[in-house]
Amino acid sequence: MNDRNIKILGFLLGALIFIATCTLPTQYRLEFVYSLIVLLTIWIPGNRSTFDSSVVMTALILIAYFINHQFEFQTEAVPTFVYPIFFVWAFTFAIIKYKASQENLIKSTENLNAMFLNATEGIIISNSKGIIVMANPRSCEQFGYEYGDLPGKKIEDLVPRRFSAGHPQHRSKFYSEVHNRSMGKGMNLYALRSDGSEFPVEISLSSFRNKSELFIISFIIDITERKLQEDLIARAQEDLEKRVIERTKASEEANTSLEKANKSISAEMQERRIMEEALRDSERLYSTIARNFPDGIICVVDRQLKIVFIDGKELENLGWKRDHLAGKRLSTIELFLLSEELEKKLISVFGWASTHFELPHQDDTYVVNAVPLPDTKGFIKEILLVIQNVTELKNAEIEIRTSLEKEKELNEMKSKFVSIASHEFRTPLSTILTSVSLIAKYEKTDDLDKRNRHIDRIRSSVKNLTEILNDFLSLEKLEAGKTDVHLAPLNFVEFIEELCEEMQAVSKSGQLIKLKHEGKNMIDGDKQLMRHIMINLVNNAIKYSPEGAEISIYLCVDENITIKVADQGIGIPEADQPHLFDRFFRAGNVTAIQGTGLGLNIVKRYVELMKGTITFESSVEKGTTFIIILPH
Repeated sequence: MNDRNIKILGFLLGALIFIATCTLPTQYRLEFVYSLIVLLTIWIPGNRSTFDSSVVMTALILIAYFINHQFEFQTEAVPTFVYPIFFVWAFTFAIIKYKASQENLIKSTENLNAMFLNATEGIIISNSKGIIVMANPRSCEQFGYEYGDLPGKKIEDLVPRRFSAGHPQHRSKFYSEVHNRSMGKGMNLYALRSDGSEFPVEISLSSFRNKSELFIISFIIDITERKLQEDLIARAQEDLEKRVIERTKASEEANTSLEKANKSISAEMQERRIMEEALRDSERLYSTIARNFPDGIICVVDRQLKIVFIDGKELENLGWKRDHLAGKRLSTIELFLLSEELEKKLISVFGWASTHFELPHQDDTYVVNAVPLPDTKGFIKEILLVIQNVTELKNAEIEIRTSLEKEKELNEMKSKFVSIASHEFRTPLSTILTSVSLIAKYEKTDDLDKRNRHIDRIRSSVKNLTEILNDFLSLEKLEAGKTDVHLAPLNFVEFIEELCEEMQAVSKSGQLIKLKHEGKNMIDGDKQLMRHIMINLVNNAIKYSPEGAEISIYLCVDENITIKVADQGIGIPEADQPHLFDRFFRAGNVTAIQGTGLGLNIVKRYVELMKGTITFESSVEKGTTFIIILPH
């Protein structure tokens, strides 16, 4: 009966008992029969079916109770449903425990069967009559039988014919004193295959009883390979003994000749000790010189470019041990990752050449000088490499060159400064001198307008001189590294509005400075540097724009600070744009307008000090827009 049929039977019985319980008088106590339905689940695997059926039976008992008592709870009738429910769950507990024990038994049996079937040793189980009851696949393979052919045969069928007659007596003796042991200890045991061939075995015996019947377990190991190895070892020992005898005779004969040779060798040994001592002194001196070679390494290599000797103080700096490097090829060491060309140079030294080259290693530079090392016969089997760390010399050379470049730039800057100063200072000073001379002639009240015009020219010339001096002072501070950024809270919009009012006062006739702002008002900025930047850019826009032109300033403060200063001036020629921020550079179309060529260079360096960027867009006669983006 399968699981489905059992469930259908249980459902029908449950329905029948429920109907009978609800229709028959209560004294029949049919509720106890529900336990038999739970008992049916003993044939269904798993505990779920048993538990579910118990829950259903409990529900049916309770429903039948309330139907029989008109859905009223009566205390005196409680036992009529409590006892049946108790019986149902008692059966449930017993069945679940039974199923658990059966599952454990099945698992245990499966494990034993797996061990029996997959054992790497042969296992044969026989009864007290010597008849084989069970045999695993390995034992069938050992004896040359198909799996399943051994059961039913007698143990004596597996024993060689010359021993099979006496084997039953040995078996009977073992049965009389049963205990676990190795069979035939100290003896050579053999077993018989189905094809009549024999093979050496080791057998261990154990026993067990099942329903008072005795069974013997035989564990069988095929030791054919071991026997072959033992035979080989035995033959080898015999050969060895013969050779020892022969060698002993030869040694006795050799000892006689050795005694004669020892006398002459003793004299040679004495002479050799003297030479070796001299050689050791020479090696100690050589090693001491090499080990104390400052900032370098002394290395000897053979024709395969393998290290014969290496030492020097630089090994400690590199963290290398000379003992670990001896015998290694140069190309396997990180410092000597030689190109094919450098390797050819080293090989050429074996032809009486000498060479030198540089090797970079991490942040250091090494100079390698290679010379030949001829032996006493004039053959070059080894070459000497003198490797010196010249990093400090290289750095000093770089510093000197940098200083020379800076000195050269400084001289060029001084020359340009003298040239610009002589030109830019001469014009305003001439204007001031001329205006002062003319002012002295205008003494009458009617000449007041003329005097004021000359005063304005003097004021403008002084302003130009001040701007030139400010540019040179700012450049000097930047070159000396004395300009630092000092961030502080700043109302940026208010600050720019004040600056626009200030610049509007010095703008050309009809020029209008317009300000547009988006985003926040407050920023963290350097007020002094921002003032220099904005005055320079707005002043340039005024200077290079015609009268009546509009100058636009756009501000946006969000994730970054964006500043745009746009004019409608003469613009920048495309050929000059790549050099616009160079020091002392002036575009080709501004020769008639005063300037030093330093303003935009200073602005760019101020912006970079504040970790920002400056770019521009320009077209000739259409104007220029400078764009600054600063982090916020």
